[in-house]
Amino acid sequence: MELQQLRLFLAAAESESFTRGARRAFVSQPALSASIAKLEDELGVKLFTRNKRNVVLTPAGRTLLERATRIVEECNKARDELKHHDQQRMIRLGVINTLSISHVARLIEPYRRENRRLRLQVFDASKEEMEKLAESGRIDMALTLLTDRPGNGRRFTHSKPLFSESYSIAMATHHHLSKSPLLTLADLENEPFVSRSHCEYRQMLQHLLKSTGTRLNVAYVTNQDDRALSLVEQGVGIAIVPEHYDSPNIVKRPLTELSAKRSIGFEWGVSENQDEVDRFVDFASTARWPD
Repeated sequence: MELQQLRLFLAAAESESFTRGARRAFVSQPALSASIAKLEDELGVKLFTRNKRNVVLTPAGRTLLERATRIVEECNKARDELKHHDQQRMIRLGVINTLSISHVARLIEPYRRENRRLRLQVFDASKEEMEKLAESGRIDMALTLLTDRPGNGRRFTHSKPLFSESYSIAMATHHHLSKSPLLTLADLENEPFVSRSHCEYRQMLQHLLKSTGTRLNVAYVTNQDDRALSLVEQGVGIAIVPEHYDSPNIVKRPLTELSAKRSIGFEWGVSENQDEVDRFVDFASTARWPD
């Protein structure tokens, strides 16, 4: 068992794909597949089960994941300590606060592990707050809502889309509307509604409600998504959420009148930390994002 084998194993396990794992590790997919096959042969166990869309760790693979993570972490730590950098590496990243924290954690944690001497500062912000952070030079890049606005006059002139998604109505699994495959605004009028006050859909929704003469029964207003989802799970009300929000205790249904989508990705401009920004963007493109 070699260290490079463990690195390739971790790349595939964390990205849930041999293709994305190979890009993350800067090797060809056949090379990664061959390395993992050799590792499985040496250990005498299967580490992954494979399907058409991704790869999943077997029980043996999950056991190795824990140990391989510690081994690679220690090797990276030793490597970085011996380099004796004169200047600490840094990225200041803004993250839009309507992106599920689980997706943010799955991106940040493995990157920090691979770059132990990197100082990664993360700022949670709304779209409007993100603009102020960017223009004041307090962040190097943003994981945010992408728009079609021209870059003239803006500090962040480069972008890379990661995924796009629609909005859905979220409700508790036992909610009576969960039996309907498709909902309309009329279905929502008498339902207690949990309003996510920080979400970018609000102006669009208000225009839609005004144009159709619909009034929602707002029962709770919050700017915290974990609280909004918890309220929905407990049956306090229903909510409009981005499609990637998920929980075993909620179901989501499309709304006929709400066809808008949003695009999530990176924005950045010229920065003194440009090399770090470029590396992080390349790394993030190998992560598994919502389909």
